[in-house]
Amino acid sequence: MANDPNITDTLKTALADIQQPALPDEFYLAPGLLLLALPVLFALVWLARTLYRRYQRDSARRIALQSLDKIQLEQPEAANAILQLLKQYLQTKRPGHPALAEKSATFVAFLQRSGNLSEQLPDLDLLLYSPTSDPEQLKAWQRFAGLWLEQHQERRLDV
Repeated sequence: MANDPNITDTLKTALADIQQPALPDEFYLAPGLLLLALPVLFALVWLARTLYRRYQRDSARRIALQSLDKIQLEQPEAANAILQLLKQYLQTKRPGHPALAEKSATFVAFLQRSGNLSEQLPDLDLLLYSPTSDPEQLKAWQRFAGLWLEQHQERRLDV
């Protein structure tokens, strides 16, 4: 019986003959995942495009706000510079807008209507045409211009 092979040894040799298939080298996605990934990809592209267009549309507002901050109120033409900045911004957004041809008081009334601002304005004619200007009124005029630039909406420009 010493020459009889052990049953476990026979089973081991039989198991050694069984070969398992090789594992795949590449990773494959299920077709359903690709179908789900396409709408998600399209949504991300649409969102990125929308955000980029909003960024481009608001670039004039950002530039105008930066320019408004750079205006030095000590200069004699500060009130006129703020008025010109607002008119340039409106010209950029709506070229040939009828409010651009109006007098300064009418233009400011248009700004109040289109921006839904209830803030009291200083006398703009006094600021524009007097040789000396009150610094508090100039600050109020600059605050008004900044508020209008921040709060206005483009669809209200046709008011």
